[in-house]
Amino acid sequence: MRLDYFFKKENNHFPSSLLLKISEDKNVFSWGLAQYMFTPSQIDVETVQYNDRPYAGTLLAIHSLNSYDYSKKIKLTSEFYLGAMGPLSLAKETQITVHGLFNYTKPEGWKNQVPNDIIINYNLRLEKEMVYVPQKLFITGIIETYTGTLYDAMGAGFSMRIGKVNSFFEEKTEDHSEKKKSQLYVILKPTVRVIYYNALLQGGIITNIKKSHDGYILNKDQVERINVFTEAGIVYTRPKMNISLIQKMRTAPFKGGNAIEVGSISIAFKL
Repeated sequence: MRLDYFFKKENNHFPSSLLLKISEDKNVFSWGLAQYMFTPSQIDVETVQYNDRPYAGTLLAIHSLNSYDYSKKIKLTSEFYLGAMGPLSLAKETQITVHGLFNYTKPEGWKNQVPNDIIINYNLRLEKEMVYVPQKLFITGIIETYTGTLYDAMGAGFSMRIGKVNSFFEEKTEDHSEKKKSQLYVILKPTVRVIYYNALLQGGIITNIKKSHDGYILNKDQVERINVFTEAGIVYTRPKMNISLIQKMRTAPFKGGNAIEVGSISIAFKL
């Protein structure tokens, strides 16, 4: 679950000064709050499931900047994570409450979750226009990096949008009608990522320094270092609203594990 507030007002003070601006063409800042929950496949088992992933949760404050350069057809997203993982994330309480509301299976194994730790992460994603056929096709190349106590990785891929789609590198003019702003397209976004460290599987920095902990974590040799991520779905946008239905898939994050597939619903609207 994630909630963001986006705004264009200039902000050069800390921590906004940590984010990267590549031009004055368009710069959209955001503040966000996110909570993520991860469980093994069987949640009605109290004991540690050594052939599956650990229970893990995060609670994050997120500050980000989407910076556009229209002449170079480049978009740079920089984001800063600050938060906690483990019981401090309240992931256990959230999941048990939600499952109770829908009379769904109660998760029994949260006592084995990855221990408390601090999260500080800095992520970058560079997107470059490769092919653009107005109202038909829009393809961008993607390079991404993740650095910090939560996740260390780098990856590359592309995003392909097919349908009634506009490039987000087009400069808006006064004759840019409401009809042109409306879009409906399918999206496919595959990415290959090399992963050095994942605290949600291996435990956080404090846990690894202490070398003794409660809960269950994987050792570094159990983690798959190369993962393929794929997103596919449909997006509808209007001037004051955006709805996306995306299916997210990835190869197994640890050796002997299963591939993962989850659905995502995102809604944005203009205040």
